[in-house]
Amino acid sequence: MDFVDWLLNDQDDSIAQLEPATKYKSYRFKELDIESVTVENYEDTLVPSLAEQVSMFIPPSGSFETADLQRYLELVQTYETSTNDMVLGLSLADQIRIAFSDMKAATICDRFPDIDLNSKRRYRCVAEYLLRQNELVKVRDDNGKLVKKIGNAGKPVVLYRGLSKLHDTLKNSGLQNFIKHGRPTQKDPEQLVKEQSNRD
Repeated sequence: MDFVDWLLNDQDDSIAQLEPATKYKSYRFKELDIESVTVENYEDTLVPSLAEQVSMFIPPSGSFETADLQRYLELVQTYETSTNDMVLGLSLADQIRIAFSDMKAATICDRFPDIDLNSKRRYRCVAEYLLRQNELVKVRDDNGKLVKKIGNAGKPVVLYRGLSKLHDTLKNSGLQNFIKHGRPTQKDPEQLVKEQSNRD
């Protein structure tokens, strides 16, 4: 049994046989030795999507040296390291994946209304990371303009929507049980926003 099952077990004096917590990393980091990555070999060492992501920071367009590149990779890796142990919790990336797994348009504030301002900035930073991974998309209208709504701070904020790759990542990570079902996948994001506005 896992930790949650043990807590809910009626047999108070039973000896719990807990399954060990398992950690996993995104496929982008699974076989990666960050210390071996340099500004000279990053294109051959990193998976294509990650190499493309960091290329803007590498000379001549950027100013990263090898130490800077490795620190950046370590930071991004923290977004993607998670565990099935509910005491330790899920990574920020997986929290956002699960929150948007219903494929409905929403803001970060909608999905995480109780987090403080600094945390919201961190969540938005990770959401931008998931955008580059094609797991989230910003909702746009028919003219290609970003659809926004007034957030809790009284400022316009963008809406995000999950893409199919988001589900694939959760399934590959063994988190398929957290996927929210009953999502209206047949409707486009603009229609969802209109319906949400009508309800408000």
